Amino acid sequence: MDFWQRKIERNRARDIEEQHRLASLGWHCITVWECQLKPKVRQQTLDSLVHTLYHIFLQDHARPYSIVEEPLMRVAEE
Repeated sequence: MDFWQRKIERNRARDIEEQHRLASLGWHCITVWECQLKPKVRQQTLDSLVHTLYHIFLQDHARPYSIVEEPLMRVAEE
């Protein structure tokens, strides 16, 4: 059990670090653990995703954006 506890804690810490890194690049991150897709809780998970995505969409589209050209990429900027 000790192995799995450490593994889960490392995975969570890694996910948080990656979410911070991606957020700094303007991305929204949603982590869905496999256990959240089991039949007993799947609908609740999907409902939460819909709510979260709807909130993100409304929040993002409430602010004006402009497109800034950079070499080999396009970046949306507030």
